[in-house]
Amino acid sequence: MTTAAPSTSISTEQPEQVLGLLHEQVSLYDELSRYADEQRTLITEEDTAKLLSVLEKRQRLSGRLSDMVERLEPIRKNWDHFRDRFNPAQRKEAESLLGDIRTRLRELIERDEEDVKLLSSRKQMAAVAMQSTASTHRAMAAYRSADVRPRRLDQMDEGV
Repeated sequence: MTTAAPSTSISTEQPEQVLGLLHEQVSLYDELSRYADEQRTLITEEDTAKLLSVLEKRQRLSGRLSDMVERLEPIRKNWDHFRDRFNPAQRKEAESLLGDIRTRLRELIERDEEDVKLLSSRKQMAAVAMQSTASTHRAMAAYRSADVRPRRLDQMDEGV
């Protein structure tokens, strides 16, 4: 029987530990931002295989961020209590890190929304192109199957 690794209680963490977690969260957002840059390039280049790989990496990183957010949740809920533990320099650093986190998250959300619009636009253009191609193929098939031999007109055809 295996035992789980001991978990540290967030309520006992020292300001340095909390700051370390916030620095780690900023670092994860920076990494996610680099993937977002790569994602935009791959969408523009229409490189689906590489795009899927980047999306998979982003998914794993998002999982790590979710774990980090969950770990920091007790701090967020009791921020006033934790902030009182910080000396003025630590408090200033923590506030700056939290501002960076909010900014990075907002920017990522905005960029992802733009990428969704770009992908949607490309999907619509592909659908129009496919529809046009299908119409062309139907017209060509109809033309090929039509009796295109010239008919000889005679008096019977003219109704005389």
